[in-house]
Amino acid sequence: MGIKRENNYSDSWQPLATVVFFTIFLMGSIALNGQVFKTSNIKLYDFFNTFFIKEIPIEVSGLPNHMTENFGLEIVSFTIQHKRVSDLKIQLQSPDGTTVWVSNRNGGTTGENYINTQCRQYGKNGLINNAAAPFTGSFTPSGEFSFFTNNSNPNGTWKLLVEDLQKGEEGFLDSVVLHFGNHPAFIKQRKYCSFSDPNLCTAADKNGLLLPDLVIVPSFTKNQYQEFAYNDPMYPRQLKIAVAIANIGLGPLEVAPDSVLAGNCCNGDSIKNMDAKRFDLYQKIYSLHKNKITFGVKKTGTIYYEKMPGHHHFHVDDWIEMRLVKVVNGKRKLICKGNKVSYCLFTTGMLYEKDSSSIINKIQYGTNMSNYALGEYYACSLSKQGISVGGYDYYGMMYEGQYLQLPQGFKNGSYFLEIEIDPDKKYTESNKSNNTFRMPVTISKQQQ
Repeated sequence: MGIKRENNYSDSWQPLATVVFFTIFLMGSIALNGQVFKTSNIKLYDFFNTFFIKEIPIEVSGLPNHMTENFGLEIVSFTIQHKRVSDLKIQLQSPDGTTVWVSNRNGGTTGENYINTQCRQYGKNGLINNAAAPFTGSFTPSGEFSFFTNNSNPNGTWKLLVEDLQKGEEGFLDSVVLHFGNHPAFIKQRKYCSFSDPNLCTAADKNGLLLPDLVIVPSFTKNQYQEFAYNDPMYPRQLKIAVAIANIGLGPLEVAPDSVLAGNCCNGDSIKNMDAKRFDLYQKIYSLHKNKITFGVKKTGTIYYEKMPGHHHFHVDDWIEMRLVKVVNGKRKLICKGNKVSYCLFTTGMLYEKDSSSIINKIQYGTNMSNYALGEYYACSLSKQGISVGGYDYYGMMYEGQYLQLPQGFKNGSYFLEIEIDPDKKYTESNKSNNTFRMPVTISKQQQ
């Protein structure tokens, strides 16, 4: 459906809109034996110091009544004009309320526009998180489109949700197109393992424990960090850092507060519960015995409602710690340490054997992993959070809190960046020795 352009919007957007319309039309024609639904010409508002999401409806009708591995959403195509696209958190919501990131604060500090951008499960140009504006081509989205393939009805109102998180720039959506067909996003497992059907699940030993094993995915951090000068007008003396935490264990990481406290609240990515108190968290520790999966619980950390821009959902306290260190005479010396950063824990993406970003410690991870995709964690809810087996939780360098604040007078030079998962060691894993990632960085923009 088309929505009329607002009259008070600048005509300076018109030339690009005209150019991309023909290309968008061509993109719509490539949905193989599928159906295409479109919305166009929408003004996007600047951040104005309060929580606001622009909801852009896309009406879908005439499709089969269930999204399965044989039919569902294949591609989201869009063009957005914006002078600083890292301000934007872009999500897609299906008629049943399932919400998935399309692109979340990507493009760095200077990237402009999304032009003829396609997102699909395995985009040939790789992860959009690692790409550069204007993102022309086919990319894997920031979130996991397979969450839409949940047997729900695709007919009804879909919504593109656009949130601007930084003052200074307005934008314009030229077009968004949803492509449905016979090759939807779907997690393929070499051996099907689930809580309801554990016959092909694998345990490590006779104890039957299905424990997570959390590691930093190196490629995200190596490709996405940036130092800002001591006199930078927006981010003085900051070292911004992207972090993705993968679970390469045999069991999911799963946490939840006490069921009495949580009740039936907030199964989705809630923006309604503004309760300021913290809840005690409990980790579910799964075991496999005689083709049955059971679990025990262990008290761990705390969870709270995070109100920073781009969040407005629940975060687990003290999830990572970032540090700069030097090696002096063979000994590690701590130079700078940031505050422990809280995270929402959910599966934003899956490791995949054809993706170079899924190489960790020289091992390629993907669908050949034992118990791959065990556990479903698709929202930053109060009732349950976690990371699936083979999944990862990604935080980009432009996300709030993703930086080290360098002290006044910090010396330029060569350092090691360290990122540690669970620095207080509250959570149970099969291997804690690989929780710290280290890489060399050079600091060169500080006042001497």
